[in-house]
Amino acid sequence: MAGTTKRRVLVVDDAGEVVVLCVNMLQSLGYSVKGANRGTAALELVRKEPFDLMIVDYKMPEMNGFEIFEQARGIRPDMAFMLLTGHGTTDIVEDAADMGFSAILLKPFTRDQLSRAVAQALQGQP
Repeated sequence: MAGTTKRRVLVVDDAGEVVVLCVNMLQSLGYSVKGANRGTAALELVRKEPFDLMIVDYKMPEMNGFEIFEQARGIRPDMAFMLLTGHGTTDIVEDAADMGFSAILLKPFTRDQLSRAVAQALQGQP
């Protein structure tokens, strides 16, 4: 857990229970965490606050995770991104890696899997 306390994470998923679950898990690991249930809310937070990592769901009604990624990266190019998806098709996973996502986590996941994926996504971040 060393060094996680100062790390700020934004979780974006249209399923409120997933946001709550991730926020609770990450807070228990020592991260400072906020959640958003739609892309516009997430982008508003990114404009106002410096996050180290955005964890974003792929499939959401307003805009998908790739669209949120593109806009958020334009606002905070130094922020790391992790894709969270229940649609782990090869195309989505390959596209996410090609786009620059630092980690990909498939739903459902455990606390340990989330912890490892977040640590991987934050590798190399100041």
